[in-house]
Amino acid sequence: MGIAGNGQFAATGPGTLDGNVNFAAANTGQASVSNTTINGTVNYGVGSVQTIMNNLNSLSSTLGGLAGAGTSVAINTSSTQTIQATGGTSESINGVNYDLFTVSSVSTNNGQNLVLQGNGSTSVVFDLNSGAQFHGNILLEDLSGKFYGDPGSAGITPDQVLFNLYGGSNTTLSGGPTLDVNNNGNAAHPANITEADFLDPNGSISMVNTRFDGRVLGGDSSNMQIVSGDTITLPSGGGRSVPEPGSILLLGSALASIFGLGLLGRRRMAS
Repeated sequence: MGIAGNGQFAATGPGTLDGNVNFAAANTGQASVSNTTINGTVNYGVGSVQTIMNNLNSLSSTLGGLAGAGTSVAINTSSTQTIQATGGTSESINGVNYDLFTVSSVSTNNGQNLVLQGNGSTSVVFDLNSGAQFHGNILLEDLSGKFYGDPGSAGITPDQVLFNLYGGSNTTLSGGPTLDVNNNGNAAHPANITEADFLDPNGSISMVNTRFDGRVLGGDSSNMQIVSGDTITLPSGGGRSVPEPGSILLLGSALASIFGLGLLGRRRMAS
């Protein structure tokens, strides 16, 4: 977990974090932990966290600027919706290839399925410029019908799927779209899961009662709420890269191997 700027971390539990908490700022007492087990270390003055956050801000803006070129899609899972990854508009930045969709609306409810199907040969970016509630499942499937995590699956991984909520001000860290994730992923609903990465630099983020395999990046200048029965797991499969202006930032393997960052934001992350 990485916290940029002068953000704080409040963990009230009960909960468990397997990994480190890395602050960009020096230690000013910004970590408050109770009834929570951290199987790792709390580190301060980790300058690379701020560098990554700045790069992510730039990445979101750059991808958002290309939204007009993306293949338009409305996400509506009233019945299972399957989207072919290769149905997006082919784009390339600094030699990194990906398929771009521009999302006009999002309507998902608990128990409903959005299935993203592909062979893992390219990354997929979904650009959104409005608030979105992801209350159903996001499932990844290869071309043979095997789902991510199934033995022999050869499809896209969570680190190859990026939902980019762009907009707002990178100066004031505000005004971006609101992200709300809640797939009712508790013990009574073992099949419920969201598999993707979310980037929302300037909008507020709330994740409640969600089983999630991926990464949450951003959170504007307000508190990021990670509460009430969430289970967040870093993707186990290696992913291809997503383009970042000026250089290549690997949202999957680079963040995982260098920092192990499943959550990256600026402000308080409450659990």
